[in-house]
Amino acid sequence: MKDTQLNNDLSLIVNNLEEYLTFIKSKFTFIHNSNFFFRDLHYATKMFLEEHLIKTSYQKAEIMTKELSLVLEKQEIFKNIDHQSWMLNYPKFALPKVEKKVA
Repeated sequence: MKDTQLNNDLSLIVNNLEEYLTFIKSKFTFIHNSNFFFRDLHYATKMFLEEHLIKTSYQKAEIMTKELSLVLEKQEIFKNIDHQSWMLNYPKFALPKVEKKVA
């Protein structure tokens, strides 16, 4: 895969971020204010591309994931915890509030 192909694949994800995040939510526990880890994001990226009929190597998907994590941090969708984990800041994926009934 050439660098231009890598950039094109990354652009596919960035330009369809809502679809990508929803895809992750369908495959992983991906809830507002929960932790999410690099390897999960890596596998999600690889699976998302495969779903769009784009084959990529493990290593290229890892490179893309590193770049993608920076985009998600910049957009404040991810809040960095350390070099391989984030807290998801995406209220759209919050669990529904449950009202407590008074007995």
